Amino acid sequence: MTAALTIRRATAALTPSSGLVVLFLVAFGWFYSFMQLITLDSVGSLSEAGPGMQMFAAIQYYLLNNPLGFETSLNFCTTTNANWDILDFVKSFTMWVAMVAAMMLPNLFPLLKSAKIRGEKAIPFVLGYFAIWSGFCMLGVSVQWALRMLDVLNGHMVITNPMISATVLCVAGTYQLSQHKSAHLKERKNLIAMTDLKPCCQTAETTSGTAYGLACVRCCFPLMLTMFAFGLMNILAMAMLTVMMILETYSESRINLAKFWGGVMCSMGLLFYLLAV
Repeated sequence: MTAALTIRRATAALTPSSGLVVLFLVAFGWFYSFMQLITLDSVGSLSEAGPGMQMFAAIQYYLLNNPLGFETSLNFCTTTNANWDILDFVKSFTMWVAMVAAMMLPNLFPLLKSAKIRGEKAIPFVLGYFAIWSGFCMLGVSVQWALRMLDVLNGHMVITNPMISATVLCVAGTYQLSQHKSAHLKERKNLIAMTDLKPCCQTAETTSGTAYGLACVRCCFPLMLTMFAFGLMNILAMAMLTVMMILETYSESRINLAKFWGGVMCSMGLLFYLLAV
């Protein structure tokens, strides 16, 4: 008979180095996403970049008297072409990495601050977590490329067919309402309680960065994919989903909140459907 494994917890708070690493990556994600938005080289204005983006088009108009004034097509901007080469795939992957940094890494701040950890373990934990989400970015790039090749995604990175957008939102909403979502939220809560911040591939007695990252991907990937419906350049949707996922992670009412978001997503999907008919 094997003895029960003891979870060791050391007493240290969020180290300045780990906090700065996370803060830098989050800042990079938001800065890169914003710069892509205002330098997008595509026919039309920012009002076509997704729901709510009319506000940015209005700001452009009042600042420059030209709703297209900021669109200068810097080289790092994700491609708007239908036919991609290697550089276009690199640009798209970088866009997804920036999006993940902006939206998913803020989830780590409360965990790193509250966990009783060894300071030297924090940065490898963050990198292990980020590596898993970088793998998800490859899925995002593949879907983006396929939709662009099929001419379903326009130059502003928004799905052009409201029926497809409605389907994406309804599928994500249904997942939010499902028992699978509730189970993954409970799993992630348990992992947070066990976290000793090991970098990756460690024993089952503690939570590694990769294990926690996998749990987060299973829990949140449908919400991330709704960005295709809202628009990959939609800063407002990014902010909304970031807040939603942070609340789902740390609120005591996480399951009820997930079901509430699910109802909202299904309602939005219905709205998109009504706009299509």
